[in-house]
Amino acid sequence: MNKIGYSEMLDIMTKAYQSGENKEAVIVFTEDSFSEFYSLEQRSYVVSSNNKLFNPAACGSSLFGNCLDGSDLGVRLDIYIGSGDWHVEYCYMKGE
Repeated sequence: MNKIGYSEMLDIMTKAYQSGENKEAVIVFTEDSFSEFYSLEQRSYVVSSNNKLFNPAACGSSLFGNCLDGSDLGVRLDIYIGSGDWHVEYCYMKGE
């Protein structure tokens, strides 16, 4: 796994969307983003390049993700990130 920053992941996923390629990335949130302890797997969410956030022409900027452990599906991550409630620790491209 090659750790990358959130802005680098945004660039990669936007380019993937624009080229019609479907890519997946994992966003890992910091432990202090949550009021109780969650494992690394529970703090990690898979997102795909078909989200509106990666489409510059989209009217919205939603980003939905699924927790790696399968316990939290279809979470609207852009709301948590945008509000400052959840902090991105790092990202990585899935399968690379």
